[in-house]
Amino acid sequence: MELIVYSAIVVLAAWLGGAIPLFLRSRPVAIGFFISFGAGVLLGAALLHMLPDAAAYLGRSLGVPTLLGFLTLYIFEKFLMTHPCPAPTCDYHHVGLSAFVGLSFHSLISGIALGSGALVPELGLVVFLAVALHKLPASLSLSSLLIKEGYRTRSVVLIVFVFSLMVPIGALATYLLAQNLDHATIGFLIAFSGGTFLHIAADDLIPEVHHELHFRNTRLMFFLLGIALMWLVSVLE
Repeated sequence: MELIVYSAIVVLAAWLGGAIPLFLRSRPVAIGFFISFGAGVLLGAALLHMLPDAAAYLGRSLGVPTLLGFLTLYIFEKFLMTHPCPAPTCDYHHVGLSAFVGLSFHSLISGIALGSGALVPELGLVVFLAVALHKLPASLSLSSLLIKEGYRTRSVVLIVFVFSLMVPIGALATYLLAQNLDHATIGFLIAFSGGTFLHIAADDLIPEVHHELHFRNTRLMFFLLGIALMWLVSVLE
């Protein structure tokens, strides 16, 4: 029952994060702020949370799965997802779907952590808080990117809804099946997911922070705020 409650709250947090940009989609300046915030969230999640966790399992072998995650999403986005685009500049026409893939993969791993934490009473609440704090800004960032790409509201809602289910799926499957993954597998999955986050943040989102002079300092503030939030998550964990 505790795990069901935790999963339901995480889903609601994802819905809340996804809904905020939809209410502000007519304000492109606000969407730019959210994307800058999302860049900080993903970069901070990768460098302050995921890769240090993976290093505890993998040690010096950390680089291989991280690089694989980075290259997989790079090739997926830049070479496999090509299609004509009528806009003069198409900086975002691939980012939404690749962000969905990367964030969903990480959410499944977070779900495994949540399901495992529920098996250890003293860890359940701490893991839940960390996952929930990740979920809301991640969903907000995903929704902002989809809006930036011109997705219709119905499509954004559907994608965010599917994304919101990733943590409960991973959590309930882990809890019910009681699968004990070995340390090397857990570390590989976390590092691979961290590599996808690094690609999305560095290649796709961080340029949004500085590519326009208008409100540049404000976007930088949102970017640093996203990093600070992930630092808070790492402290809680």
